[in-house]
Amino acid sequence: MNYSKSVFIVFLIFVMSSCSVKEAKTDFELLSEGQKNFANRRFDRAEENFKKLLDDHPDSKLRIHAMMGLADSLFRADKFQEAAFQYKEFYELYPIHKDTLKTRFYRGMSEFSEMKPADRDQTFTKNALEEFKKIVSNPDYTNSQFYEVSEKKIEECKRELAEHIFFIGKFYFRTASYQSVISRMNSLLTEYPGEPYEDEAIYYLAESYYREDSFKNALAEFERLKEKYPTSRYFNTATVRIADIKNIEKMAKNDNQ
Repeated sequence: MNYSKSVFIVFLIFVMSSCSVKEAKTDFELLSEGQKNFANRRFDRAEENFKKLLDDHPDSKLRIHAMMGLADSLFRADKFQEAAFQYKEFYELYPIHKDTLKTRFYRGMSEFSEMKPADRDQTFTKNALEEFKKIVSNPDYTNSQFYEVSEKKIEECKRELAEHIFFIGKFYFRTASYQSVISRMNSLLTEYPGEPYEDEAIYYLAESYYREDSFKNALAEFERLKEKYPTSRYFNTATVRIADIKNIEKMAKNDNQ
């Protein structure tokens, strides 16, 4: 390689290095750009700005603002699972920060936004419920703007989980898996009382006991159904079953004499 070529290559490397140095942005510049992009609803760009700040300036005092900005950008861009991860990371790293409550709430909302129908897996529902419960169980959060909303979200999560158990219980009933029905419906009636379909749940429980020849338990559930829901469409069926069970018990008693 001749001398002129060597000089040119060295010069080219110098120019490229200079450009790289000039293009490097400070943590403040990246944060400002991220906040500006966020305010203008350019959430993907904001995400890039905040990520770059975190990657290029790991020791920056602005890091905490970038973490929050990144989580919020992901949430607003409907990237809920990524947002949930970032919010959780924030409150685990900064458990006493003033924004810890906000990150818990929005982690809950991220999981809530991913909730599936009653016939699907309910992991997201359970995760959301866990976060909202932590908010309402903390006396320091009682006067927070997130407290009342969290209470409402808890009820929505519980309804979804109850419907899931009910759906699974009915499936087992159709497949004659009566012990599984008994387990699910007992769980439903104990953990989520007062649902609109409670009479139907009691019926499936009672009928499953009946078909498993557990007549004492069946009788108790059919009687509960009649007493609690006199206008239920299962009322007449319960009446017939109660009569059947009493006849069976009477016959069994006579056989033992």
